[in-house]
Amino acid sequence: MIKAFIVFSLLCFINARFTTNSTCKNCIGKIHSKQDLQLARHSLIIDKNQSCQNQRYTFFIIVKSGSFEKRSFTRSTWAKEISEHFKIPILYAIGYPKDPHFQKYIIAEDLKYHDLLQFNILEDYYNLTLKTTSVLLWYDRYCSKNSQFLLYVDDDVLIHVDKLIVYMHRTVNSDSIQGWFEKSVHIQREGMGGVSVDDFPIDFVPDYLWGAAVVYPSHIISNRLISAIFNSTVPIFFRDDVFINGFMAQQAGIKREHMKGIFCFDPAQDDLNSKMILINFKNEEARENTWNCYKNGVRSNKKLPLFLCKVMCGMCLFIIIFGYCCKYFIETVDFDHLKLVCYQCFYKYHYPRKQNINLMILMNGQQYSRNRIQQLFLTFQWLVNFRTMYIKIFFFLVVMSVLYYFSPE
Repeated sequence: MIKAFIVFSLLCFINARFTTNSTCKNCIGKIHSKQDLQLARHSLIIDKNQSCQNQRYTFFIIVKSGSFEKRSFTRSTWAKEISEHFKIPILYAIGYPKDPHFQKYIIAEDLKYHDLLQFNILEDYYNLTLKTTSVLLWYDRYCSKNSQFLLYVDDDVLIHVDKLIVYMHRTVNSDSIQGWFEKSVHIQREGMGGVSVDDFPIDFVPDYLWGAAVVYPSHIISNRLISAIFNSTVPIFFRDDVFINGFMAQQAGIKREHMKGIFCFDPAQDDLNSKMILINFKNEEARENTWNCYKNGVRSNKKLPLFLCKVMCGMCLFIIIFGYCCKYFIETVDFDHLKLVCYQCFYKYHYPRKQNINLMILMNGQQYSRNRIQQLFLTFQWLVNFRTMYIKIFFFLVVMSVLYYFSPE
């Protein structure tokens, strides 16, 4: 009986070990149905179907947005430069809010700026694929014949306008879509973006482009990409970059390439001057600081005083602890023994070296007085003993560093 139980347990273990688990731990990812996808064909709540009439553009910009604050910052920075200096149209793609009360604010915003595209889709992270499909359909219908490319970006990126204009006119490959290139990876099976094997039985995501900033040639949107989306052979995954820029691009035979000049934000090198597009900012403060540094040469890092305060507190704490340790160590026998050894070493090596120095001085014919040598030793002793001077120097360097940090370049 015991042997049978052991064999049964081993079989259960082997089955659990080598059988794919269809459950997904804490998964809240979403798979859309074909019926959900038809929402992308619905009429818009706020439309701008006259944006491309009677005009020819090298490229058209649509910003994928869900935040009024981010739209406002974008309007006041790189979007303002593009609109005023290069007359490139920019629209902001949004859905309808979860709280109908906020719709009146959206209407007021559009009356003020005239730059919103509001689709008949709930504004939600898990509706990104539906939203992007709606944008592609709208662009194909109204702008693809008058614009060569669609630049589709998130509302939290920064763009060096001059570099972007040059890039779009000279180096864009019209046979591929371009953005931040990601190699094939395992599909996520847990957490916020995870999906179960039952819902999504494919284990690997093909090479894809992050959705932060993507360039779509108009003819690829019209002739291949939209058709692939509505004839998908894989479940409709909620993340637009994975589904559209990965699976659908692969299904339609569309090449995906890394865009030269696109970089992820690095807090240690928040410089837009040497880059074209910056993505993946951790927060709005980092994006604002980077833009201020780019335009004004000023880094408005509000956390620097707090950081310096922490450093100084840490140094003070170290000095206090070290002082108490020295105080107790001086009172021990070990300190007396160490002091005796140091004196022995000093008298053993100091006088022979001193005699050699005097001999070399005499041999070279240089008549340095004994007072001169004593002054030299006193100087070294002063450097060792006057530790408060080091502290003053340190404070001086800190002040100079702060002034340099906040001064214009």
